[in-house]
Amino acid sequence: MSPLKQPSLLALRAFEVAAQRLSFTAAARELHVSQAAISRHVRTLEQDIGQPLFRRLHRRVELTPAGRRLATQLTAGFQQIRTAVAAARSRPEKVLRITSEPAFATHWLMPRLENFSATHPNLELNLETTDELRLLGRDADLAIRYIRVGAPRRWRGARHLMDVDGVPMVAGGKKSDVMQGGDRAVLAHRLLHDDGGAEWEKWFKAAGLRGYEKLKHLRFSDHSLALDAARRGQGVVLGTEMLIESQLEANDLIVIGRTRIPLGAYWLLQASDRATAKARSAFTEWLAGQIE
Repeated sequence: MSPLKQPSLLALRAFEVAAQRLSFTAAARELHVSQAAISRHVRTLEQDIGQPLFRRLHRRVELTPAGRRLATQLTAGFQQIRTAVAAARSRPEKVLRITSEPAFATHWLMPRLENFSATHPNLELNLETTDELRLLGRDADLAIRYIRVGAPRRWRGARHLMDVDGVPMVAGGKKSDVMQGGDRAVLAHRLLHDDGGAEWEKWFKAAGLRGYEKLKHLRFSDHSLALDAARRGQGVVLGTEMLIESQLEANDLIVIGRTRIPLGAYWLLQASDRATAKARSAFTEWLAGQIE
C-alpha cells in the first residue's frame, strides 16, 4: 500500500465491527448502514491492504490471520478514541482492560463477549491478545494466562479458571472414515503443534503407540494457527473441545482416537486498585458463570 494512500476511517470502522461480530449483516445493523455498504468498505480495505482480511464461507465469514491482527489493533485504537472523547466530555466511561492468551481469546472468549456486552451495557472492554504478561494496574486490569502441565505458577492470588486436556483432531469429513483404527488413525497424519512436539510425545506414550519419530511435523508459534492448519486438512492437532465448540459443531474439526492427556490450565490474575474493583468483579463473576 502506498504511504500516501491511507484507508478511510469508515472502511476501518466497518471492518472492525464486522470482525467483532463475524457478520456483515450484524455490522450493518450496528452501524445503521446496508450490508452492501459493509461489504464494499471491507473490499476496499482489502485492496488497500493488499491481502484478504476475511474468508467468505457458506453463510458465514471468518478472519484470516492478517484480519485477526488488524482487528485486534483497531479495536484497541477505537477504544482509545472513545476514551479520549469521554474524557473531553468530563464523563469518562467505565473501561476494563483485559489481556488474554490468544487462543483462549479467539476461540472461547470472543464468541461469548456479545453476551457480556448485553448484560453489562455500561461497561466497555479493551481486549488485548498476547502471550506476554502485562503489568497489572498499569497496562491491564485483568489477565488470562495459560500454564502448561509441569510449568511453575509464579503468581500469588491467581484464580483457577479451567483445566485443559488434548485429544487428536483433524479436518471434518465422514467421521466413520477417520475413526477407524482408534488412536492409530493419528499415524496417517502430519503432527501439528506449537510447543516443539513435547505434548505429542506425551500423547504417544499415553496411547501406547510407536512411530512418533517417523512422522512429519509442522510447527507454529501460536496454537490458533495449529488449529487453523488442522481445519484446512494439513495434519492432526491436539485440541481442547471446550475451546472450539463451534468448530466441532460445524464439523470443521472432528475428534479421532480415544486417548486424552492433560495439557495445562487457564488462570485469572487481576489488579488491586479500587478504581476498577466493581468492573473487575462484574467481569470475573460473568466469566465464572460462563465456565460453569
